[in-house]
Amino acid sequence: MSESDYITRLSAALGDVGIGGGRRARILAEFEDHLATDPGADLGEPRQIAAQFADELGTDLARRAAYRSFSVLAASGLALLAMFGTGGRFRGWVGYGSYRWTYVPAWYLTVIIVCVLAAQVSLASGALAVMRALRRRRARVIPAAEVTILNRRALVAVVSGAIAMLILPLTDVQFPSGDGATWWMAALVIGVVSIVALLVTLPALLASTRLKLSHPGDPGDLLTDLGTQTAEAGLTPTRVAFLLSAVILIALTAVGVRADDPYDGVLRGVADALACLTGFALLGRYLGLRTGSRE
Repeated sequence: MSESDYITRLSAALGDVGIGGGRRARILAEFEDHLATDPGADLGEPRQIAAQFADELGTDLARRAAYRSFSVLAASGLALLAMFGTGGRFRGWVGYGSYRWTYVPAWYLTVIIVCVLAAQVSLASGALAVMRALRRRRARVIPAAEVTILNRRALVAVVSGAIAMLILPLTDVQFPSGDGATWWMAALVIGVVSIVALLVTLPALLASTRLKLSHPGDPGDLLTDLGTQTAEAGLTPTRVAFLLSAVILIALTAVGVRADDPYDGVLRGVADALACLTGFALLGRYLGLRTGSRE
């Protein structure tokens, strides 16, 4: 096979597995240089080489997407807490314990519920993505099924996080002068910047999802994220979900008791625990938290 034929076949094979643009050009340039130096070199079958490149690139892109999305989510979450700590709670926009509740229209109450749920989904999904990425940080290639799970977790985290951050500009709409011009402007800027920063992480994530990976292996589940000791303790993903829900219920009840509003704490604890179990039931398989063989 001539050098030009080999490069042509390799280019086609790279395109078939989803590697294009600058990445394909760089790979082809390296192989052209190698063949120019050693024309008789056996570089391997083009389709096998393309599959190897796709698996390695997919692994790297999925890990980076998990790290980047979680970093942006963490910064956005802290900013959101700071904004509502300085404005929302103390101005009565979110009633809790001894804090008063300001009347809000139905549309804004719906926004609050949606954004709170989105924030919880985003935090859980982003944390799970970075946990798996850290556990696989030294692997050159991970199974294609596991890359898919990483990509799904990062995607859900980013989209849910962007939805959650909508609460800040929409709060400006509901309370145009609720905490003065400074808070209003900060809410608008932080909300918009956070949403844009989250969406900026999507191109690398989408590039990973376009690759056709072939490395075999099991995708793992929630116990894989937590470590083998959980399985040895007799836990299953479903049992872990129930344990986490119980912890949430107890923690929020304790917060309510401390705020002299135990009934509200119990109600919030029950609502959050049910939200946790509902999310596990609806997204458990999609996010790779449970499998048919071990639930």
